[in-house]
Amino acid sequence: MAWLLQPILLLLAASFTALADSRNQTFSDFTMPLPVKPGETLVLGIVGGWERWDNPARCIRRTAIVLKRKKLPGVYVETVENHKLELARELIKKAFDFDNNGELSPEEAAQANVILFGQSLGGRAVLQLSRTLNEWGAPVRLAFLIDSYGRDSYIVPPNVAAAANIFQRDHWFIKGAPLIRAGDPGQTRILFNRRVTYRGRARTIDTSEDFPKHRLFMGAHTLIEHDPDVWDEVIARILAAIPAPG
Repeated sequence: MAWLLQPILLLLAASFTALADSRNQTFSDFTMPLPVKPGETLVLGIVGGWERWDNPARCIRRTAIVLKRKKLPGVYVETVENHKLELARELIKKAFDFDNNGELSPEEAAQANVILFGQSLGGRAVLQLSRTLNEWGAPVRLAFLIDSYGRDSYIVPPNVAAAANIFQRDHWFIKGAPLIRAGDPGQTRILFNRRVTYRGRARTIDTSEDFPKHRLFMGAHTLIEHDPDVWDEVIARILAAIPAPG
């Protein structure tokens, strides 16, 4: 009977989050200059569930804020909702349309510097967006998945230079995808598939900023959102993937 409860509990948890986070994201919510200059980088975080893209208490937006505060030259950081990938596609097209003619040429796509990271449904969306960029001929320097959830092959397309996956399997039904694989190992380096566990150490993770009902239903899926070791790793890998100026 547990499988019958899964969609009900997911809906309840999503509803609690949606009530607190509801607001419709539009393209005008992006703040970076368009287009960027050749050689500049877009770091795009994709939030999970039905979260707002700009809620600073959620892990993806929180990490984006940390990156923004570093004020790295030629690096722009944005966040998008996982069910608004059409906005992400439009952003990438406009960001690397260097001649600003309204079209992303193959030559422009090939010069794109894109880094993607996402959590939960946002992790799965990272791969979905990467596949679209593969069709465009646009490279992805890093795809980082954090406790990805949802049906997918979890095969990384060949336009992704490096990919990483951190996940937990403690929650009794929301279990992160345990394995990402390179579609072409000659093109994509899988940095790691790393499992974390919170058994015996859940109380060491501070989740006080999260909604109580979210913590109740999401358990370890919430703990990984607030695990400083996980997000220090995400930030370090993103910074390492950013190309040097010029």
